[in-house]
This record gives sequence, C-alpha cells and structure tokens, in this order.
Amino acid sequence: MVSLLPPVGTEVFRHFTTASQEVQQQHVTGAKDALDNVTQKNLPKPAAHLETGKSLPLIYGDLPPQLLNIPLEDLDPFYQSRKTFMVLSKGNIINRFSADSSCYLLSPFNPLRTLDDVDKILICLIILHSLYNGSTLLSQTRCVPEEGASIEAVWKGYVYMAIFVFEALVKVVARGFCVGRFTFLRDPWNWLDIIIISTL
Repeated sequence: MVSLLPPVGTEVFRHFTTASQEVQQQHVTGAKDALDNVTQKNLPKPAAHLETGKSLPLIYGDLPPQLLNIPLEDLDPFYQSRKTFMVLSKGNIINRFSADSSCYLLSPFNPLRTLDDVDKILICLIILHSLYNGSTLLSQTRCVPEEGASIEAVWKGYVYMAIFVFEALVKVVARGFCVGRFTFLRDPWNWLDIIIISTL
C-alpha cells in the first residue's frame, strides 16, 4: 500500500548532479506532453510548506551541516519537472535556483551559484545608513553644517551605491538575470535594488 504521507528524515535529500539534471530534463519534456492533455484547473500546485524563503519543515529532522549551501534535488514534486534545484541556507531556509546555466556562463554546479545569502548584510547596512542619515539630519538642524559635510555625503553615497551594485551582481551571478524561473528580475524585491541603484 502506498503511503499518503511525504517521506521524512534527512535520507530524502539527494545531491543535484549531472545525472539528476538529465533525469529532470526528461521529466520536463514528459511534463510538456502531459500538459497538452490536462486542463488548467487540474494542474499541480506547489507545496505550501516547501515555498521558497520558508524554513524547511521539522518533519525532515536536523539537517547535517554538509547539506547546507550545496545544490540538492527539489523535494517539491511540483518543481521536480521544472528545471530547478534547491539550496538550504543557514536556518534551513529553502532557496530555489534555475537549473539552466546562469547568464549562459555558470553551470548549476558552480559554487558561485550558491553565494546568494547577502540579503541579511544588506538589510543591516540599510538600517545603519538610515540611522546615520537620521542623526546627520538632526545635527544639521541644530547647527550650521560644516563645509566638508557635502563632500562626505557624496563619498558615502558612492560607497552605498557600490555595495548595492555588488549585491545585485552577486544575485545575477547566482540566479541568472531574467531567463528562467527564480532569476534576478523574477523576484519583485530585486526591482527595489534596481530602483535604489538608479536613484543613487
């Protein structure tokens, strides 16, 4: 009898390899043929407990450290036939990447593809920058600003712009720019980065 429950424990995790990429490619072509015969209403949906950005459910147990930040086969049956792989970052956060080459240069097995965990650093920098700007604004309302203050502000603007450009480049290298699922421009939060870079 087939179990209705999903498999549990760490033994369900398999490394994403060239062999699994070939099997996935076969699933993709098979899924395209099957989609022709299926109505839009009957299409499978992604599992809510395995969404990108969520923590891995506790039913999978404690993850060994060697499974963090490496390409793994996707656990969600919805994505198993959609040319994606997953990477679990610190805190067992699920990240999904396109299994196509990033920017037509880096294969999914390149270690640079999993270096997409720079968001926390950027959030801290944004908060520090906002606090600094707020304190500078308060001090300028109390007294006359110094002569070199405008040069300092311009210099700091260039530093923050360089940080945002670096973050955007890391994300583009890791995810690809816009072709395929889970690429840089497919995430609306990354549009904010583009707006910030263009307005600095």
